[in-house]
Amino acid sequence: MKLSTKGRYSVRAMVSLGILSNSQPGPVSLKDISEVEGISVSYLEQLFVHLRRSGLVRSVRGPGGGYHFAREPETIYLDEIMAVVKESINPVDCQNCESFDAAACTSGELRNACCVTRPMWEELDEKIGSFLHSVSLADLLEGRRA
Repeated sequence: MKLSTKGRYSVRAMVSLGILSNSQPGPVSLKDISEVEGISVSYLEQLFVHLRRSGLVRSVRGPGGGYHFAREPETIYLDEIMAVVKESINPVDCQNCESFDAAACTSGELRNACCVTRPMWEELDEKIGSFLHSVSLADLLEGRRA
């Protein structure tokens, strides 16, 4: 399983926002985050539109403008960041089988790979979601999750 750049870069950008916020006064510019992370400013702009609309960050306009956390890092969890940028953590498409019929599948009529493996993928999806919900930005910023 591999997450898209949207999810990974959003988490990295939020961590950099926290690091840069602690090392400089005032709002953090996307240019500063771009220089630290090697992510283009235009891509960061797309991500921060979602992060701002969701209430995870606040923007400050004008000269010297940039971004601040809208909430304390202890209250921002990785699953929320991923959801805001519409990053799916589903490990496989099988979970979304349109033809999935639980009754037929369990009775053996349609026993195909999707039906047989579906419960395992659902459990994995649950565990990934639970893990991402257990890690806050504060955890990462304080080195509690390496």
